[in-house]
Amino acid sequence: MAMTKPKYLFVAIIASALMLIWLGGLVSQRKAVRDQTIGKTPSSPQSAPAALETTEPAISSQAKPSSPALPPPSLTAEERQKLFDAIDNLEFMFRGFANALGGNPVGTNAEITAALQGDNVNQLKLETPVGSSINRNGELCDPWGTPWFFHQLSATKMEIRSAGADRVLYNEDDFVR
Repeated sequence: MAMTKPKYLFVAIIASALMLIWLGGLVSQRKAVRDQTIGKTPSSPQSAPAALETTEPAISSQAKPSSPALPPPSLTAEERQKLFDAIDNLEFMFRGFANALGGNPVGTNAEITAALQGDNVNQLKLETPVGSSINRNGELCDPWGTPWFFHQLSATKMEIRSAGADRVLYNEDDFVR
């Protein structure tokens, strides 16, 4: 039996309302986590959202180093915000690339950077994201000038790792998202 126009409208309104509620929850969770790491008190205590959980790449050494999902407390509020902004800008850039080309760029940091700068099938060139820089080896670097480590999780998901202020990967001050 076919739905009438008023029923379609009702279903569309309900679906839109549910999506807005869901999106509002994601935004408030992300804001709470960001506020908590910057030192502000969130309106309601919440644990880190699943989007910030990470998976570790296989490491062949004896012990697997820890990788916190949040920047270490040794960073100042300004450094934390700078890092959050840099990661957000990278994620937006990767999302734009994936939307245009059907997936994230793959390869080493230099190969990914080259793809983002136009070495791709559509010759799509994206600007270097604010908070990142490109070193003389053609690699995208974090706010401290250390190359980002990119770990491809799927065609559209990428783990992004900053070595942190000490510029050494895989230790307690790394930031992973």
